[in-house]
Amino acid sequence: MKRITLTLLGLLLIAEFASAGGLVTNTNQSTAWTRMLVRDASTDIDAVFFNPAGLVKLNDGFHISLSNQSVFQTQTITSNYQFLNSSPKEYVGDISAPLFPSLYLAYKTGRWAFSLGVNVVGGGGGAEFNSGVPMMEIPISNLVPQLEPLGVTGYNVDMAFSGRSAYWGIQAGASFEITKNVSVFAGARYVIAKNTYEGYMRNITVATPGGNLPPSTYVQGVSDEAAAGAATANGAADGMNPIIDGGGGSYTLAQLEGAGFIDATQRAQLEGGLLAVGLTQEEIDAMNAGQIQGAYYAAGTELTATSQYLAGQAAYLGVVTADQVADITQTGNGITPILGVNLSFLDDDINIGIKYEFNTKLELTNSTPAGKGFVIGVDSTGQPIEMFPDGEKTNADIPALLSVGIEYRIIDPLMITVGYHGYFDKQTGWAKEADEAGQPVIDNNFFEIGLGLQYDINDNFLVSIGYLHANSGVSKYYQSDLDFSLNSNTIGLGGAWAINDTFKLQLGGYFVTYDKGTYDYEDASTGIRYQNSYLKSTWALSLGLDIAIGSKKN
Repeated sequence: MKRITLTLLGLLLIAEFASAGGLVTNTNQSTAWTRMLVRDASTDIDAVFFNPAGLVKLNDGFHISLSNQSVFQTQTITSNYQFLNSSPKEYVGDISAPLFPSLYLAYKTGRWAFSLGVNVVGGGGGAEFNSGVPMMEIPISNLVPQLEPLGVTGYNVDMAFSGRSAYWGIQAGASFEITKNVSVFAGARYVIAKNTYEGYMRNITVATPGGNLPPSTYVQGVSDEAAAGAATANGAADGMNPIIDGGGGSYTLAQLEGAGFIDATQRAQLEGGLLAVGLTQEEIDAMNAGQIQGAYYAAGTELTATSQYLAGQAAYLGVVTADQVADITQTGNGITPILGVNLSFLDDDINIGIKYEFNTKLELTNSTPAGKGFVIGVDSTGQPIEMFPDGEKTNADIPALLSVGIEYRIIDPLMITVGYHGYFDKQTGWAKEADEAGQPVIDNNFFEIGLGLQYDINDNFLVSIGYLHANSGVSKYYQSDLDFSLNSNTIGLGGAWAINDTFKLQLGGYFVTYDKGTYDYEDASTGIRYQNSYLKSTWALSLGLDIAIGSKKN
């Protein structure tokens, strides 16, 4: 289970930052996309990413596209775990990517087009959970039932979590026009991945009869009391030796008092001690001195064992509930081979773009300063076990992607486009690792389908609108407080202004709604069943500029 957890945390927050695309991959890669949502058959400059084989349709010359999106998301996680301070409890996370840039360069000459793209193919923003998340708080809340026999009735904790992620992609390749109707592309993308996580968990206390105290302090105090009780019990047992040696071993307490071995005060003290260890008055009245001594020795042995056990628990709690600061950086890199085909018919009124991105082998390595990997337990020697140990490697493959798009210019000013994206999540290393552990994280591969409409008002202005549906396909074992994926529906709209033959200004925006996901879980340490619900909302605005330098019609 620990391996599965760490493997999935290798993808930590990547899906949270991505506003469109699969579990890891961003496909919101141009301003033209934000206003239309379907660019898979594009023959404009953003085809560098969406349909690189279609770049041969550009006019000869240099083409440049610069764009930026500002993406904002709110996440709400609700948990009804019964020991949380309030149940259900709501956790809200704010995610922002004010800078989400894309840069595309292409040089078209004759039947060839050479292209370069730089963009954020995964991640791209920062997340802030100022009150933490359930997976951080539930283990703390479990202190209540675990320590309830010692008088604990509640807990307090101060925690927060934040992270940033960016998978930069540098793509290069060449497109070639085989015939007027068929062109192909071959290229690759070099991916540079970096995730950073920061957070803290501090001031953990439990509510006790003596007030709010650190768990280790309180449990150690109870241990000390048990040790003192053991000493008292053993002392009482040892105090019976003169009585037994003097021939009073078979006497009851009443008989010992009547024979002058003890006085009334001593009898009351002995009875009080026996009552304290759980004997009834009737049982005490029937016991002789030898039996009483044995009961005290047994109580001393039991209290000593209890004291030692509680001392061990106090030491453990001293580690796992101590103030913690997390400071983790994960880095890795990989290469994505890319192939593409473009098909044109009816004098280019119908254009079909097909692109296949191969699975990207990617491994992330933790760089964690000493003591800042977030302690989740201790090993057999008492050394802390960290969630993100320094040097730990986790698989974070980017799944293969197949995109297919069709553009059809129905009449001269109106173009309709449809697109499909299929992500091969099941073939990634992280999905296979989880499957081998018996908990499949993917039920069905992620896919998207979209529809876009573009209307040319005149030679200089156009407007567009688009719709995109995403079907996640993950199982409940994928979902976590730090990385969850939901089915979604996106609406985008915007327009473009061709200022002159050189410059075209692009403007767009979109809004994403998600289907709420509610899942049943069982806490491993308590066996208690509970539900977590996940919900998001996302919106973005984008501005871009397309530039054609020395461009001339073919």
